[in-house]
Amino acid sequence: MLLEAPVGVALLAKLEGLCRRDGPWFGGPEGCQPEAVARAVDAVGELTIGSLIALALEGAHDIAGPWIPKAATELAKAYRCADGRAAIAEALATRFASALHSGVDRSAQEWWNGPWPAGRNVEERVCFRDFGKVYGAGEFTWDGFWTVTDPPPEAHDQLIGAWEMDDGPISRWLLPLRPDVRLFEIHRPGDWAGLVARYPQVARFPHAGWELPGPNQSHSDVRGLVAGGYRHGARDEVVAHLVPDWRAVAADFDGVHLSWAGFLTTEGYISDLADGSVTMLRYWSSERTLWLADVFGEPQPLPAPTLTGCYCGVLGATAQTDAARQESDRAELTVILGRV
Repeated sequence: MLLEAPVGVALLAKLEGLCRRDGPWFGGPEGCQPEAVARAVDAVGELTIGSLIALALEGAHDIAGPWIPKAATELAKAYRCADGRAAIAEALATRFASALHSGVDRSAQEWWNGPWPAGRNVEERVCFRDFGKVYGAGEFTWDGFWTVTDPPPEAHDQLIGAWEMDDGPISRWLLPLRPDVRLFEIHRPGDWAGLVARYPQVARFPHAGWELPGPNQSHSDVRGLVAGGYRHGARDEVVAHLVPDWRAVAADFDGVHLSWAGFLTTEGYISDLADGSVTMLRYWSSERTLWLADVFGEPQPLPAPTLTGCYCGVLGATAQTDAARQESDRAELTVILGRV
């Protein structure tokens, strides 16, 4: 599946690029070199799950990101070389498949929080009220609440970049789950397509990126992807774009979880549905869960995330020992969860 997925082929390009001396600092290498692929296969054995996730997040941004001007060109290059990098994909599956497919760890759900912009009312963020308010074409609902599963420290900088948490310092809290939560798991594109087929809704707005027709898309930008037959990476025209009906999803499930395997294979992946329409999970940006109900126990403050300041100078804050931050965060979380 990595060989067909935008983030998957971007990750393979990043891994080969690390084993070459001619690769660009930004984006992926030109062409595929068998000797570099062989070195990358060996290098997989030395990767930690944290370093793998960090590389995947870099590739998702640099090569397959919806906001990068040259992303469609970079992604076409990555797709053309994907078959030549199949051995890297096999090595990754052998070493990391179990960890990447992990479901929600009910004891490790974290809420990451940055300062709320001055002049804005935190009550604007109250969740679980109107699931019809959606982002973009409807890839997620604004009235959902995000958690991430205790991510490895090596990926913390890349995560706040993926989530566009530009202002700091960033704190985090543990949110234990009730034992009876109803979850929908997404580990592969077919899972997302199944969710949409079960709860279909025509996208309310054009998709804003370059993968599907939208106001920011130039047909010339995706010419290489379309001409190459990489239909899971981009389309220049579609019959209809479907997204989940989040109100209907919320009636049956408390949350929708995207695993790391789901992120690698499903983020930005265009799936064909039975009626000729298409769907695509986009802007989830990492492993995480979109909660549609307050299913949490008592929040517990955690140590600061491991941030170096390399992303917009943002550093971490600890709500465990900083009494003022703990009080502020707790008050904010109480409002967001509708517990006032």
